[in-house]
Amino acid sequence: MSDNLASFLKDVNAHPDQLAPMTRAPESGATPAGPLPVSVSANPAAAPGAAPSPAVAPNQQQGGLYNDASPTNVEDAYNALKTYLMLSDKRHVEQAHLTDQVARFWRGWLETNRGNMPRDEMIKSAERMITFYLSRVSDNDWPMIEANLALVDQTRENLRRVVRGMPARQRVYEEIKARASTRFAPMTIARIVGEGNTGLVAGSYAIPGTFTREAWFQYVQPAIRDAATKELQAKDWVLNTASADDLTLEGSPEQIQKTLVAMYKTEYAQHWQKFMQGIAVQGFGNFTQAVDAMNKLGDPQDSPIRKVLETAYDQTSWDNPSLANATIRKAQTGVVNWVKQWFTRQPGGQIAANVDINGNPADVPMGPIGQEFVGLGRIVATHDGTSMLKGYMDTLSKVRTRFNVIKNQGDPGPGARQLMQQTLDGNGSELADSLKFVDEQMLTGLTDSQRKSLRPLLVRPLMQAFAVVIQPASVEVNKVWNAQVYQPFQNSLANKYPFAAGAKVEAGAGEIAQVFGPDGSIAKFVGATLGPLAVRRGDTLSARTWGDMGLALTPDFTSGFARWVAPLAGGAATSAAGSSEPQTVFQVLPQPSSGTTEYTIAIDGQQLRYRNTPPQWTNFVWPNPQGSPGATLSATTFDGRTVQLVNEPGRYGLEKLINSAQRKRRADGTFDLTWTQGSVSVSVTMRIISTSQPTGGGGDQPQQQSLRGLRLPSSVADASAGGAANATAQPGSGGTAAAPQAAVATASASNAQGAQ
Repeated sequence: MSDNLASFLKDVNAHPDQLAPMTRAPESGATPAGPLPVSVSANPAAAPGAAPSPAVAPNQQQGGLYNDASPTNVEDAYNALKTYLMLSDKRHVEQAHLTDQVARFWRGWLETNRGNMPRDEMIKSAERMITFYLSRVSDNDWPMIEANLALVDQTRENLRRVVRGMPARQRVYEEIKARASTRFAPMTIARIVGEGNTGLVAGSYAIPGTFTREAWFQYVQPAIRDAATKELQAKDWVLNTASADDLTLEGSPEQIQKTLVAMYKTEYAQHWQKFMQGIAVQGFGNFTQAVDAMNKLGDPQDSPIRKVLETAYDQTSWDNPSLANATIRKAQTGVVNWVKQWFTRQPGGQIAANVDINGNPADVPMGPIGQEFVGLGRIVATHDGTSMLKGYMDTLSKVRTRFNVIKNQGDPGPGARQLMQQTLDGNGSELADSLKFVDEQMLTGLTDSQRKSLRPLLVRPLMQAFAVVIQPASVEVNKVWNAQVYQPFQNSLANKYPFAAGAKVEAGAGEIAQVFGPDGSIAKFVGATLGPLAVRRGDTLSARTWGDMGLALTPDFTSGFARWVAPLAGGAATSAAGSSEPQTVFQVLPQPSSGTTEYTIAIDGQQLRYRNTPPQWTNFVWPNPQGSPGATLSATTFDGRTVQLVNEPGRYGLEKLINSAQRKRRADGTFDLTWTQGSVSVSVTMRIISTSQPTGGGGDQPQQQSLRGLRLPSSVADASAGGAANATAQPGSGGTAAAPQAAVATASASNAQGAQ
């Protein structure tokens, strides 16, 4: 990194004429905005919108990427030189400045050399190294670089030329800031919540110590007062320059003081706004870790979120007149009451005292800090013994209690599924109630910028809590599917025809109807178990979401669902359907067969006998309730032998007959089917006349629409998907979930799997 800094400074010196003169001081300690801010969350933080949905943008990096430093930008050059000098002399170290600059000049090398390391892991490792490095700055053996003095002198000379034109007022202001930064510690999220809670709440920005309440009252305010009334000696150690500025020559002390205070307060508000927007609640991991996290976050007295909000309130409320005056009135009223009581107890005559019994202090005008954080004041300030922050902590405490109840049940699955369902319904869920409280009470009336600062911090714990509920809920849904659908299918149907293509035992229509069709166990599972967690539109299933999170339904389940719950027909339909059962009318055109005198095709009691005469189309109906189910094909040779080519009894006889043939589709939509046994070969042409079943698309053979070879998935929800909502499921491309389509149209090339 030191080489990168030196190379950058050399680039600055190579084109000094391109450095534009400055009219304000370089702004050091720039806002961390990307890959390597200290304590930044490895998980992307989300800033939910103002809509009722609690959505949190899943991949929004806090602050974006660092801007590359430009050697022609005076501010970048000044900050690079300042960093170079700090790394060579730790007496000048400012942690907020180095946090930004080390990350900025180290980033390129890290990106180039990270190899196969995931970027998130690289960021985490770099954060830890930077944090550790800066935390040891007081050690005697803290590593420092050896500065190139010639490079430093040349850079200083080039920068002095463009910085010299800065107004005296700006120089004085920058000097006050620089002196304050060495006296007061930066404000970090770790300082607020404690090192033990940085795994729960992280921040991507450290506020320079200059912009804290302590700095304002203990140093900045008196320093501004002095600067407005007397000459100030200033020294810029970065450029090694000294100056004496007398602001009394530029106007009245009151006007100068007002200007400097306005500059300070404006920048103060900006720093705290960036700080609040950079705070993120970390991911909870698994459910057990989520319980531990909620026990801390939901603690009404010691919650890290409460600490952050109260600290921000304490650091910004001094510029809000209503809050400041309320504090003054409260203190003054207490003193007045004490004085009145003391005099009441005194014996003797009247004693005159110049005490303002009404306790009315002069109003303080609203400042930039107060304007920016008036919403935070509304949330934290106490009115009649309560506050909206207390109400919010009460809702988080209820979430904590609910999580502990689920944990104590042993198996978190049932409780997690119930909580997920209630949250999606918006009724009976502590998560939904808490979100409603945030949006409808806490954030009402706030500006967009105030909502942007506060809502992510308030909503993120709810999002993380819901995210970890999805995994055990998914496991529970899969358990119910396994018990109600998958295991019964495996035990009773999976080894029978048509589900096992080579099986000799056929599945009964009643057995199939118990699992498939509109009244089967699959349809009942979707209606009772999955229904509250998913949206069904016709034959399309998609997960219901809360904050863009929901079950991740597996593709095998969503693509096959339409076919599995459609009305059963053909061989899978029950005989009780009678003549109203969906049927297919098709025709068979026999072809002359060499080596045979005749052949006979019988389908469900309907027979075609062909003796090598001019062929004619013969009508068939399938299924045929008046005949015995089954299909046979036999031929008689010239020597009088009878050859049985196909003999498939049962309701799936026609389907097996077609699947045993060699098939070829003609351009006119008819199909050539050929059966061969030894030297005997029989060929026919088939065409569909009418069908109440959906037909497949084009191809070299009839589209398979049956349940032949069908397999059910062992799970319906991806428990490892991390809460991402599944894509909308489209109806299966293989047609409806109906049982076998008319057997002519159900034939499939190369014995294709029916469910695939």
